[in-house]
Amino acid sequence: MAKAKSKKIKQIGVLTGGGDCPGLNAAIRAIFKKGEQLGFEIIGIKDGWEGLIKKPNTKKLKEADVRGILNKGGTILGSSRYNPLKIKNGMKKIVESFKKLKLSALIVIGGDDTLGIGRKLPKNFPIIAIPKTVDNDVKGTDFCIGFWTAVQTATEAIDRLHSTAESHHRVMILEVMGRRFGWIAAYAGLAGGADYILIPEVPIDIEKLCQTVRERRKKGKRFSIIVVSEGAKFQGKLVSKTGQTDLFGHLQLGGIGDRIAELVGKETGIEVRVVSLGHILRGGSPSAFDRILGTRLGIKAVDCVAKGKFQKAVVLKGNKILLIPLSKIEGQKKVNPDIYKTAKVFFH
Repeated sequence: MAKAKSKKIKQIGVLTGGGDCPGLNAAIRAIFKKGEQLGFEIIGIKDGWEGLIKKPNTKKLKEADVRGILNKGGTILGSSRYNPLKIKNGMKKIVESFKKLKLSALIVIGGDDTLGIGRKLPKNFPIIAIPKTVDNDVKGTDFCIGFWTAVQTATEAIDRLHSTAESHHRVMILEVMGRRFGWIAAYAGLAGGADYILIPEVPIDIEKLCQTVRERRKKGKRFSIIVVSEGAKFQGKLVSKTGQTDLFGHLQLGGIGDRIAELVGKETGIEVRVVSLGHILRGGSPSAFDRILGTRLGIKAVDCVAKGKFQKAVVLKGNKILLIPLSKIEGQKKVNPDIYKTAKVFFH
């Protein structure tokens, strides 16, 4: 294989930040393999931005480190929700640590918060971004690493809920992750045959929901499955059991399913049960899609470094891996209206 043309580029740092998700190890493995073939050393930075700033915690990756990790969930590098903007001179310390480690480029794998820090670095900082998040809310890419595994996990949960709901003639409510947008709920609900799907993008209409439940009974279906995103607003407000926030100021969500269940039970007189998948959606072996996506994005990121193309994000558009400016991944990405429109066909 050809070696990197630039003698200045010798070491590539890679970190994973924010919530873990299936497929991260596939990307790390690909970065190492492609980097090795091009003559780079890959320096794994442990625990996200925290491992780069607090006390540089790094490891030069070797073949043994990435062997057998393709099918493993989580990240071998560890992660954190550490926010450099919350500490004095945090952004400056990133640059200083980067220089002390004698890195020539930094590949950052993360969601909107983690990549948001990357966007605030100096415009000449040699960074490449890889979007990952089960929420799939990073703008600029069709799908993020981790999303399709989460959808598969949620769909399997719906399949299992069908049998117990049918046996006891209940309404079963499945609460899934989705802080700002309802990607997991919409896709899993559609794949699992949910009777109703509640997402943050669409205001909750309890009357319509209860009407759907009643109509199901009239048509002979004695159970209902409802899927709700944790970020769906109840009476205009986010629901949280703890009221706590993370280092990026995000409210710790959870409990919307219970609120919906209380109202549905009261309005229909039907027994309702709630299941919250929570962090189960982040765990487990990645799907084939996420393994392939992580691999393709990782390889493309190293190619960018070899060609000296920085301040870029590697993204999926259709079936192609493309480069876009890092600034273009900032902003909101709502659920595709066509997907929710398709799902609504089955709400009646």
